[in-house]
Amino acid sequence: MSDVEIIGLPQSNFVWAVRIALAEKGVAHTATSASPHSPPVTAIHPLGKVPVMRHGEVTLGESHAIIDYVDRVFPGPALVPADPSAAAVVDMWASIVVSTMEPVLIRQFLFAYFFPGTEYGSPDRVRIDASLPVLNTYLNLLDATIAAGTIGGNVFTRVDAYLVPILFYLRNTPEGGSAIAGRPSLTVYLEDRLTRPSVTSTMPPPPAG
Repeated sequence: MSDVEIIGLPQSNFVWAVRIALAEKGVAHTATSASPHSPPVTAIHPLGKVPVMRHGEVTLGESHAIIDYVDRVFPGPALVPADPSAAAVVDMWASIVVSTMEPVLIRQFLFAYFFPGTEYGSPDRVRIDASLPVLNTYLNLLDATIAAGTIGGNVFTRVDAYLVPILFYLRNTPEGGSAIAGRPSLTVYLEDRLTRPSVTSTMPPPPAG
């Protein structure tokens, strides 16, 4: 059994991103399902966020820190280029995806489907409709950036590990599926990334319920 353990809900896009990164590096690991703020998580992350990692005596929270640690400690393809300028571009886009795009695409738009808070559990159309203009702006940006080759090239990086779970979940909604299908570079990118063994081998199960 691997001594790398990733703890968190497998459906979390951040948990999945970390597991994709580990698989890209060829690092076997144990995935332990645990909710945010549960004892196994709060024992490592002071704010109870997932994912968290155990590796021998090393414990870490925050996906960025975990992915960087894995990239530095283990052999295998680099998730961040060695060249400083190329590394800075990866860092910039990873930050854009995580800090700017993810809160809208997942926390606002997708959660309006899966955690709507409506009386009968139906999708929260107010939140969904309010998110769509920004969603389309972000997908336009990604489509153009991929077409230009700035991200999404032949080398898999930390940006991909973050982006693939987000786009996968978006594609499984009516509006998100149509939006991605209407952007050719983004569609080709996602179809290619979804065939990678690192993605297929870590695909989370559907949410229970």
